[in-house]
Amino acid sequence: MSFSSDTKKELCKVQLKLDEMIKAETYGTLLFCKKFSSEEISFKTESSEAARRFVDIITACTDSVVEIQKSLSARKNEASLYKVSVPNSSDCKRIFGYFGHDNNEVSLRINRANIEFEICAAAFLRGAFLTCGNITSPQSEYHLEFNVAHKNLSYDLCKLIYETTEFVGGRAIIPKTVSRRGSYVVYIKDSEDISDFLTLMGAGNASMNVMQVKILKNVENARNRQINSQLANTDRMLSAAAKQVKAINVLSESGKLNTLSEELQEVARIRKQYPLVSLKELCTYFENPISKSGLNHRLNKLIELADINE
Repeated sequence: MSFSSDTKKELCKVQLKLDEMIKAETYGTLLFCKKFSSEEISFKTESSEAARRFVDIITACTDSVVEIQKSLSARKNEASLYKVSVPNSSDCKRIFGYFGHDNNEVSLRINRANIEFEICAAAFLRGAFLTCGNITSPQSEYHLEFNVAHKNLSYDLCKLIYETTEFVGGRAIIPKTVSRRGSYVVYIKDSEDISDFLTLMGAGNASMNVMQVKILKNVENARNRQINSQLANTDRMLSAAAKQVKAINVLSESGKLNTLSEELQEVARIRKQYPLVSLKELCTYFENPISKSGLNHRLNKLIELADINE
């Protein structure tokens, strides 16, 4: 199963203890479904748990007959689709009006009268996510989205998410919107925002998984940066050492090395004897103590005297 499916399965286990919560989640479920009007109420989902929850809460809230139809997948690896619908047209009209909507509306908007308390906002958002939401596995990327059919409804959803998270958590989540194939996608990409939002809806395990993956990624990235840094330092050290040895060979072949001071000859002899060690380690091979900066100065002097460009 996908991470999104597991998340929805977890959300379907959230208990609705108040009638107001049942109403809010039912409203969120219906408002964001594919067909929600006085003539037709229906939507599809790949989650059997979500389909059963829809039937339970819609029935409990509106006392209507709700049907589930399972569509067999054409391919072996494809998930089955569950169509949830209200077959009775009079029930559709009654439900549409029950939530404060009528046929005179230009476009569907969120009726805040159906969301009485802060806890109801979380229930509403949970219903909306179960209907039109999706979340990508944090192993690949951080991305949670709602696929919304109406432009104004997408704006209302963004505003509700912002206001609810600001009030509940004190850290407002600001979703973004983008148009995609005739619909409007409301999305969240920040890992902490996604984790907080999952917690708000009631998916504590999914939220914890997101943060655990983030921690592991941070550790892995830090380890890779450290390794890359060490490799880069080693490359620089070896390049510098190769240039120093080359200068020493040039001076030796030209006979200039024997004319230099005892300090420079000693440096040349020890560097040539230990061509692959760092300056810090090279300092330990001198009888008389020498600092790293002092050693580096003498090696650069050898390069200067050899007059090599690379």
